[in-house]
Amino acid sequence: MKVYRTACPLNCWDQCSFIVTVKDNTVISIEPDPAQKITGRFICAKGRKHISRLRRPDRLTVPLVKTASGFQPIPWPEALALAASKIKEALNRYGPLSLLHYYDSGHGGLLKNIESRFFSALGGCTVHKGSLCWSAGLAAQTYDFGAALSHALDDLYNSRLIIIWGRNPAATARHQLPFILKARQKGARLVVIDPLHTATAALADEHISPRPASDGALALGMAHLIIKEKLLDEAFIRERSSGFAAYRKMVEDYPPEKVAAITGLPVGQIIGLARLYATTGPAAILLGYGLQRHSNSGNTIRAIDALAALTGNIGVPGGGVSYANFQVAPYIDSSLLEGEDLKPQRRYYPKPCLAAALQHQLKDPPVQVAYISRANPLTQVGDSAALKQAFAAIPFKIVSELFMTDTAAADLVLPCTAFLEEEDLYYNSMSHCYLNYGPKIIDPPGQCRHEYEIMQALARELGATGFPQLPAEELLAKLILPLTREKGITLQQLKAGPLLLPGAKAVPWRHGPFATADGKFNFYAPAAENEGGTALPHYQAPRELSNSRLHQQGYRYWFVTPHPADSIHSAHRLPGEAKRPRVYLSPQLAEEHGLAQGDRARVSSPRGFLEAEVSLSPKIPPATVMVYEGWWEHSGAAVNNLTSGELTDLGNQAALYDCLCKIEKV
Repeated sequence: MKVYRTACPLNCWDQCSFIVTVKDNTVISIEPDPAQKITGRFICAKGRKHISRLRRPDRLTVPLVKTASGFQPIPWPEALALAASKIKEALNRYGPLSLLHYYDSGHGGLLKNIESRFFSALGGCTVHKGSLCWSAGLAAQTYDFGAALSHALDDLYNSRLIIIWGRNPAATARHQLPFILKARQKGARLVVIDPLHTATAALADEHISPRPASDGALALGMAHLIIKEKLLDEAFIRERSSGFAAYRKMVEDYPPEKVAAITGLPVGQIIGLARLYATTGPAAILLGYGLQRHSNSGNTIRAIDALAALTGNIGVPGGGVSYANFQVAPYIDSSLLEGEDLKPQRRYYPKPCLAAALQHQLKDPPVQVAYISRANPLTQVGDSAALKQAFAAIPFKIVSELFMTDTAAADLVLPCTAFLEEEDLYYNSMSHCYLNYGPKIIDPPGQCRHEYEIMQALARELGATGFPQLPAEELLAKLILPLTREKGITLQQLKAGPLLLPGAKAVPWRHGPFATADGKFNFYAPAAENEGGTALPHYQAPRELSNSRLHQQGYRYWFVTPHPADSIHSAHRLPGEAKRPRVYLSPQLAEEHGLAQGDRARVSSPRGFLEAEVSLSPKIPPATVMVYEGWWEHSGAAVNNLTSGELTDLGNQAALYDCLCKIEKV
């Protein structure tokens, strides 16, 4: 028996630290590491599934090439030579912008990001900006504060009021929940704002359920009342903010009566929430991703940030607007990862608009080779049907994967290692500030290779001299040199176990200036205006949800696709799993369409459809159809066949929740 320390690589708020026990190259158990004080008491079902994923018989273990008769095994030397020849042909004929690099967060290891340097060493590539999941909120908080930073979880013990807005930690951030519940035991009042009656809402003192995408109007209506009743922190506004006069004038147009009509909430509930937040300090707001998956979502986050500034709930223990936490990232050499010293050419497109970009924008030069890793875009990007069609037109596609996903069915499939089969480093930009070293713990099955090793071999084939040929350990040490210089932390220290970033701020913005251009919280953000947005956090009705033409065509229901508790995106929806997709409806909506528990329903949008079994729940709002995201095509319930490739107002974010549907019995 051997025991190792590592961390979960999943794209999750919690990023648990693990104790892994191994015997004869087989993982016996994965348990929480008590040295990590946030996640050290338990691990979730997703973490425990790592063992079964490692052992699945359908792991990709040899390179595969698509032929006229299907996929055939190909030796690594031939696979690398084929990939290199296609890349070289594209470079010689069209230049580096004919290479498309698509990646996401399917694996959270630091070394995975060295792929960006590989393409820089080739001269550059076409690559995305923005994200599918959280960039609208990041852009919003960058405009307001200068950076997205969160309070430490145990700072909630200083809160008298906690508002969880558009987040369901009972399902998606399980290690946050004990801190929330303990704060409540210590006397904090808990309010959940969410159109859905989630597991977290069931724990709250009050659940407020506004119409989807109306949260920005709710925040502006609260601000209207707070200003009118002079429930302000005058000192914070005067000394630590800018643009308040313009903001105050704007919110005059959001009296509670108008906001009630937009949100569907009673006037008294809006007034009560505003007074509660303004008078029950310190008050913490915990924001979720659901808020910023609508077309108006960036300004929604900005409107909520402004509430904290109005009431002085910024820079104080127990306060804050916590969304993301970029405290570790500045101590990583991102320039080395990106290859900025190689001065690459880059052509950008908005990530959610990949299909439209391939069909219309990326023509000069056309994309000739696509390299996809850590991602399954054919199920995760909106308007999947359009993306499948656009992908089919790319002459050669290379995918690095563990399993034969919908996206992996490309031209060349390269089997990669799982997190316990490779060396890497892990840290979190969503919640806590722990860093974890991850050693290679077991040997991979078959011929699987670490993506870093794949890139090294391709660089040698192509003569790309700007790509490092160092062992993984040496490269990791170089990547954390800023951490070593500024905090005295070395790779050897990280090998000893999980380490909390020295000097991590439990209460951001407590002292000193904000990171904005003027050093103040920006009610009015010139940076947003300069980048094509609006300087004030205005409310605008969501584009598709308020589309009267679609309503007339029968698309009358909100189609929402939240994260389930047992999976991260498409990672745990492998073929052969017992769990089946469900369409969740209120009993009222089901009765209207002649549907009963267990019936099969077709849900369709202007872009596509899915079919799944009906499950009735009184917790689903009457005009809502809910299907958990992540299902592959084989399930018949791939949700992004219905969603659009539209963008949010800020941050080049996917507006996946801005989707109307209709439903019928199969």
